[in-house]
Amino acid sequence: MKKTNLGILIPKICDSTYSQSDLYQFVNLVQKISLSYLKYQEVIGKHIRWERRERNSELEDMAIDCVAGLFMRNDENEFVQLKRYFEPHLMETPAPNDEELLILLRRLAIKKTKQELSRIFKERDPEGAKIIRNIRVAVKNSDDFGTFREMGREYIYFQPEVLEPISEYNCTTVYANSPDETPDNEYLRKDQPTIPEKTLRDLYLEDYTPKDHVSTSIRKMLRVTAEEEKFQNCLPTDAIARLIRYTNFEVVRSKLVAQIEVDSPLDYVRMKEIEEAKRNVLVKIKSKIQVQYVRSFKISEEKGEIYYRTLADVLDDITHNKKIESYYRHLRKYVPELTQKQYRSDERTIFEYLGKLTKKWFREYLKDLL
Repeated sequence: MKKTNLGILIPKICDSTYSQSDLYQFVNLVQKISLSYLKYQEVIGKHIRWERRERNSELEDMAIDCVAGLFMRNDENEFVQLKRYFEPHLMETPAPNDEELLILLRRLAIKKTKQELSRIFKERDPEGAKIIRNIRVAVKNSDDFGTFREMGREYIYFQPEVLEPISEYNCTTVYANSPDETPDNEYLRKDQPTIPEKTLRDLYLEDYTPKDHVSTSIRKMLRVTAEEEKFQNCLPTDAIARLIRYTNFEVVRSKLVAQIEVDSPLDYVRMKEIEEAKRNVLVKIKSKIQVQYVRSFKISEEKGEIYYRTLADVLDDITHNKKIESYYRHLRKYVPELTQKQYRSDERTIFEYLGKLTKKWFREYLKDLL
């Protein structure tokens, strides 16, 4: 990266004595740090871009979106987050040099990028984000799991002492690591390849039951790797998530097929009642939009109608078991030019509140029906 005199530039940014050229130089540097992190994530296999096809400017736009929050100003036109982060370091004696300031800046920009990526992934794939969250909760609350990171991926493994008494899984070599340490390479069989996901799936499904908790599912997967000594006995978190997602999908699909095959007059009546509940919710939400937002001039009549039609689509997806998309993706069907940045600043607060309210009312109707 091009050498930058951060020892002069950052104090100017913090005390608002910068020129427009200084600000442009600083923003450009922060964006480049974020962009390099996004590119690294793609290199290690993560799907960062919204679109499958590669567009030259998409990662650059995403990088600036990720770090935009760092440049929020207060009433005095100060960059609040940058000032709060850097000023304690600038007051140190001796003051940090350019290299130390660049390290601090990298740490801040990458942390902010990670936070925004997490939010973007949740918007893009709420079901996947939920599965990952449940896996991490299960690992945190279980004494028999350990985790480590390697080459940007998180891995889960059985603690060595857990496998010691499980002779049927052929884990005869156990190493005395404390629970807070990563077992050595020999215990994890690092000289062996990671088990192929298809092999893992086929073997795991032999012992899978639909009522398994997430922690139980992880244990069954790890026991597969324990038995298969030609592979490592640890699994990437993302591979575990994909397999849990696959089994969840198969369960839902089998239930839907069963419903189609055994539809009865009672099922028909119940579907009619659900449709009626949906209509009632839409009447309430339309009134809410008009009374609380349109008549008070918080949003325009046109935007109110777009919100209403989008929320109707959300309910359709729920009632017809379609893939649940993010609020942003739903809204963009009616406002194709809407960007993530515009959505966050102009639409997110009101629209997502209405979305949560719509789902809450619909759940209440369904409780009465079922």
